[in-house]
Amino acid sequence: MVAFLTIGLVPSASASARAPVTITAVFDFSTFPDVTGTFTTTGALTISGPATMHVDLNFNGTTAHCVVTLIAPDGNIIIHQECQFATSPPRGRWEVVSGTGAYANLNGNGSLTMPPDSEAMTGFIYQ
Repeated sequence: MVAFLTIGLVPSASASARAPVTITAVFDFSTFPDVTGTFTTTGALTISGPATMHVDLNFNGTTAHCVVTLIAPDGNIIIHQECQFATSPPRGRWEVVSGTGAYANLNGNGSLTMPPDSEAMTGFIYQ
């Protein structure tokens, strides 16, 4: 199993409650390892727009670290993913690592599956 950094489990006094979110991104992998596509979110966030992803495979292609950028009207969201390809569809974990504009204080994490040409992320956000 790939180790993955997670958000601290002890919220600060000012932290808001966690809220469920689903993020779905569809990519054109013809320009691998730097791909482009679109995303939509449901749940605690309801935004959509263009997305980019840089894929960094390990030496034998069994795991990958990806950096996903969601380009929303009010700012960007940067997500790191750790993925493994031993299952069908491949699975992994994701974490919001930074944001700009309206998403500057956004945090979140969860699990993901990778059906063909897409990333299906489910989890929670904290703002």
